[in-house]
Amino acid sequence: APSADAVTELARRVREQAHDLVRRLPSADDAEALRRVAQLREQLDGLTAAVVGRACRGPVR
Repeated sequence: APSADAVTELARRVREQAHDLVRRLPSADDAEALRRVAQLREQLDGLTAAVVGRACRGPVR
């Protein structure tokens, strides 16, 4: 399972991409907007998998 630092870093990158997407959407064409949304979704899927992996592993001792 990924380390807490790795999950934190992934969450930070997802948050930054979401903010970037919100800033760019008004001026982005449809294809660019869809590409960015798909990229963000992939990162969110990765973050979800990392968090679930840590939760399933149980408490760190």
